[in-house]
Order: sequence, then C-alpha cells, then structure tokens
Amino acid sequence: MSGIAGTSAAWAGTTTVHPLGVLALLVCIIAMLKLPRSKALIPLLVLLVFIPSAQRVVILSIDFSFIRILILITIARIFVRNERRGIATTSPDRLILIWAGWSIFAYGALIGDISGVITRTGYMIEAVGAYYIGRTYIKNRYDIQQMIIVLGWISIIVAFLFLIERASGRNMFSIFGGVPEITLIRDGRLRCQGPFSHPIMAGVFWASILPWYVAFWFNKTIPRWKIMVFSIATLLIVLNTASSTPVMAILFSIIGLLLFKARKRMQLIRWISLATIFLLHLVMTKPVWHLLARIDVVSGSTGWHRYFLIDKAIENIDEWWLVGILSTRHWGRGLGDITNQFILEGVRSGLLGMILFILFLWSIFTLLGKRMKKTDSYNEIWFLWVAGVVLFMHIAGFFAVSYFGQLVAAFFLFLGATVSLAIANTKSK
Repeated sequence: MSGIAGTSAAWAGTTTVHPLGVLALLVCIIAMLKLPRSKALIPLLVLLVFIPSAQRVVILSIDFSFIRILILITIARIFVRNERRGIATTSPDRLILIWAGWSIFAYGALIGDISGVITRTGYMIEAVGAYYIGRTYIKNRYDIQQMIIVLGWISIIVAFLFLIERASGRNMFSIFGGVPEITLIRDGRLRCQGPFSHPIMAGVFWASILPWYVAFWFNKTIPRWKIMVFSIATLLIVLNTASSTPVMAILFSIIGLLLFKARKRMQLIRWISLATIFLLHLVMTKPVWHLLARIDVVSGSTGWHRYFLIDKAIENIDEWWLVGILSTRHWGRGLGDITNQFILEGVRSGLLGMILFILFLWSIFTLLGKRMKKTDSYNEIWFLWVAGVVLFMHIAGFFAVSYFGQLVAAFFLFLGATVSLAIANTKSK
C-alpha cells in the first residue's frame, strides 16, 4: 500500500532490530511482569509511544513486532495469573471475536494461501489482544485516571522531542527504522511524527487524549495545574504534526463535549443530523461525501482524495463485497492508498467484514448509552459521555484515515477500556 501506509508496509517481513529497541522491550517485559495489576498497562503505553512499530523480529515469515511481542506476553500473564476472573462477557467482547474470525477467513480466501491467514492473524493479535488487555486492566474511572496521568507526563517528553524535530528537521527516532530521518514537509510546513508511523497517526493518538483532560478538569481528581501542563504539551504535539485529521478530531471532540448539556435530546439531534445529510445529498450536484473534498484545515490537505476513494468504492462494490480485493490501484490515481478505515475493512474482508466492524463499534455506543440511562450519578454519566466523545472522534476520523502502526493497538486498547468503564462498578477508588 502506498502513500500514508507505505512507510509501515515497507518494513513488513524484515527483521529490524536496534540495541536500544531491544533494551526498551526487555525493560518493558520485566516491568510488566513485576508491576501490580493496577500498573500493568504502563509498559505497553511506554512502548507504544516511544518505539516505532518497525522494530520487529521475523520468524518463519511471521512478523513479531515489539508491540506484538509485549501484547502476547501480557496476555500470557493475564491467563497465568487468572486476571480475567470476575470480568463479565459483553456483546462487544463477542462481536470483536466474530469480526476477527471472519476477517482472518476472508483475507485467507482473498490471498488464496496460508500467508493471508498468518498476516491477518498477526493484525488481530494486536487489535483483539490490545482490546482484551484494556478490558482486563481497566476496571473503573480510577484506572482511566492513572492511565491518563501516565500519558500526561509522557506527553511532556514527547512534546520536547517534537520541538527538537521541528527545530532540526530531523527525526531522532529514525535510528529504529520505520520513520524517515528527514522530517516530512508539506507546503513549507514540517510534519513531525516522532516514533509514530506517520504524522497523522501521531496527531490522532494525542488528540484522542485531550477529551480526557477535560473530563478530569471538571472531575477535579487530578490537580488542574497538571491538566493545564498536560494539555499544552499534547496540543504542541498535535499542532506540530501539521495534519488536518488530528485538528478535525479536536473539533469533533469539542462538538461532542458541548452536546453534553443536550444529552437527553440526542435522539432528536441524531434524526435531525441524518435528515440534514439526506437533504444535502439530494440538493448537492455531487454526493454528500463530496464535502470531504472541501475540508482543508491545514494547507495541503488531501480531502479530494478521500472523497474520490469513497466514490470509487461504491462504484466498484461488485469487486470487493464478498471477501475483499487484492488491490484498489486500478480504481484511480492514488487510490491504492486507502485513507478510510471502513473501506479498508471492506477491502480486507468484504462487505460482511465492514458490517461486523461497524456493529462492533455500535455495540460499544449502545453499552455506554444503556449505562447512562441506568445510573443517577452525574459524575459517572459525564465520564461515560467523554468515552463516547472519544469514540465518536475516532469514527469521524475513519472517513479520512485508516489506522496502522502503533495506533492500531492504542485504539483497541481504548475500546477495551471503554467497555470496562461502561460496565464498571460506580464506586471507584
């Protein structure tokens, strides 16, 4: 796959190891095995944020990225210590397994040999593995708070490294592979990315943390001076990626947070929104998704490409609806780069795979909504709402980007944590 995902794909199937990367992995493994359950997520967060996903060992043609290795060892810890004991099974837990199972089968059928099964299984180790790690180690708001504090302190270090990258035009993480040595430039603006596979991936990850700072600002369980410092550092990271998608993610988050006061009228708001989209589709000379072509928050944005991709995916649905398609390059110029998570799911596993993925995400929204209706705690409703806002932010971004690299594990870790939050005991520490 070219374009956005090209850097990540270039390192697939190649053993890429740096001594510092190995040291970081070993330290994270030891820390994860030694730390108590309440802090077991910290090593994974550190590895996700500081080590490029290109660091990997290939054994018998199977890629074991450092992130994947740590996820596997963490899952082994969970089973050996029986840390899943007492965790109720939910509809998202079942749907993610159904989606993963079909995706592995469909991609294997698409490729036509065992290599397709192996490739997709590797992806699911990161996705499903991270999801269940989040389900296991996040139990309530207190655990979310501890995770956000850790990420807050990390953001200060990352912001400092991003400022160095911006000043020098060089990415020091390039020694690990997977990221360019010379910082990308678009329309005269440096697009910093640090250890992430692409500036957009870095920007989206850190943009998704900002709503949680707002949650704890009003909750007052984290000192506000810390939240201010964390927020400034995180905004510096996002802005230095010079990418439209993370900026739009922040705007969607703001809209979602402002709608909290109107939460009891959300059904009406949803129907009005759907009606508006339908009417726009009727009156516009081009389909409603052409609005993506008009988004240019940051100079040089590729909104037209995203519109064109959706248009061609619909036009060529007969090619991919069953189990996907090997390549989309023939759809049009630049369309080998699938910058839409929903279309990517279809391309990898057909229409059923796309639908199962959507149903999985929808089931999490449903779980959050049911819990909000059952509780009288204003504080709990607020946190559930913020979790929904972050999920909404990711889903809105899926129309402009598909996730790869570290962001895959980070996203599914958040989903697992969100499900746990939705069924947690209202009494947190």
